[in-house]
Amino acid sequence: MVRAVRAHFRCAFLVILLAAASLVAAKSSVCAGSGSFVSKLTEAQALFRATTTSLRAGRSEEADASLKRLIALWSEATSAYRSDPPALFARVNMFPEVLDGSGARLKRAADALAENRAEAALEELLPLRREWIMLRRSAGLYGLVECLDESSDALDAFMAMKRTPPDMTRAEGRGDVLARAAVYRWALKRCDSYAATEVVTDAEYRRLADPIVAGLDVVATAVRLRDAALLDRILADLKTFDTQLSQRFGG
Repeated sequence: MVRAVRAHFRCAFLVILLAAASLVAAKSSVCAGSGSFVSKLTEAQALFRATTTSLRAGRSEEADASLKRLIALWSEATSAYRSDPPALFARVNMFPEVLDGSGARLKRAADALAENRAEAALEELLPLRREWIMLRRSAGLYGLVECLDESSDALDAFMAMKRTPPDMTRAEGRGDVLARAAVYRWALKRCDSYAATEVVTDAEYRRLADPIVAGLDVVATAVRLRDAALLDRILADLKTFDTQLSQRFGG
């Protein structure tokens, strides 16, 4: 009787172990599929930045080389994941259509570049930045690219003061300037933690980010002096560095 009970528990324990092993294997498979696509998407974003940077600089041959690598990478990802989306992206609305749409846009950009229409190629590519950011966010992913995107949104709210200058003679106007500067500073500084892990030993990030922080420090001086012209110049400089930072490390 005792031997029978022991044998029963051994069988039950074995069944539990096998079930647990199967669950771990299945989970590992799911994570591997999602991780593989995330890796490809991250690489695609890097190639996107390389291509658009080369196009803006007028280096068509470099742009063509990186664009061809990007097209090959995206074609591989589309073939692998269109009919079987990885777990993180299976819930993303119209995920297969997003893959196909990005591929079509890449092809149109390549055709434009082959016809020596670099500006048209750049115009075709630029919407991918937002599309891929939204794709990552829809899957619950967040990193340096997404953080810089939100930081730029905070600057856009601050830049509204360049179009409609605040009344620096009024306390409300001065307070609004300081508040918008503080929001942008916070949005940018929180990206440092992501940069520390994603931008390894890259001094270019600090070269672009630090002048923004320095410029924001001068905002207080402009407010204290009630100098609208100084604020206008600061905003122009902030936009220049933020754009460069976004183009180099965002989207």
